[in-house]
Amino acid sequence: MIGKDIAIAALVRAFFKYYVTGALETQTGVDLQERLEPKNVKKMMLDRYERISTLFNQEAFYAISRMNYEADEIEPLLKDFATPETTDMELVRFACRTDEMYQTMVEEYKRNFMNLLAGHIETQDEHVNSYTRNPSLGEIDIEKAESIINRMATRAYELGKA
Repeated sequence: MIGKDIAIAALVRAFFKYYVTGALETQTGVDLQERLEPKNVKKMMLDRYERISTLFNQEAFYAISRMNYEADEIEPLLKDFATPETTDMELVRFACRTDEMYQTMVEEYKRNFMNLLAGHIETQDEHVNSYTRNPSLGEIDIEKAESIINRMATRAYELGKA
């Protein structure tokens, strides 16, 4: 078992890390070293500012739902919750299941996004020292968490390349 706070922080980080990696790899006429320069990371984030939020919410809904609900449990709850006017952000809030989980996810989103807007790609050590801790969120099976995070990383990389 692993804390859901650790899993949600890793999930958000995986999205940003692999989305940015995919996006930077698509740049042509820029050598690899220059792609990772802070000014280039900032420019890419500014160019894709609104798109990133939309893509994150769409991917996070599925991933966070898997963390907090069983498949047979979520369908009837979602049917009662969702309307044609329901936004992607509202779906993510639903997926988080509790306000506490939602706030933890929002803090991680902001932290990762702000680092990248500053041109900084966080290292693993920086992440471990900085992520939003909230052990009251409970635990998740580590293999399930790894599967969800790995899927997020793969999707984010594909979306960044697109």
